[in-house]
Amino acid sequence: MAKALIMLVRVLGLASIVLGVLLWSAHPKLLGPHIGAGFLVSTVVFILAVIALTRKAVLPGILGVVFAVFLPVVGLKQLPLTFHTLGAIQVVHIVLALMTIGVAERLYSAIRSAD
Repeated sequence: MAKALIMLVRVLGLASIVLGVLLWSAHPKLLGPHIGAGFLVSTVVFILAVIALTRKAVLPGILGVVFAVFLPVVGLKQLPLTFHTLGAIQVVHIVLALMTIGVAERLYSAIRSAD
């Protein structure tokens, strides 16, 4: 199950990044799909974190929960959108998104090690 979840994070994470770049380049119709993909990434990372916590991987599990919560919070702080500008909140959101994918990879590794 964890393997399917990490693959989902990889695919949805990439899709969300691509949608975010297109959204930033003034395609406002992509806001809904971008937010949806982002929430799905956060949800799957949260699920991976819970699985890791049940397998006694405490530090990765806590990090997963923190990142799963902060990613959408920071993302929603960008509203209302201003296109073609790259402010501090956008940079933080991009870095947080990439770090969340990395945390998901670490969670998957911790889950596999616990088996």
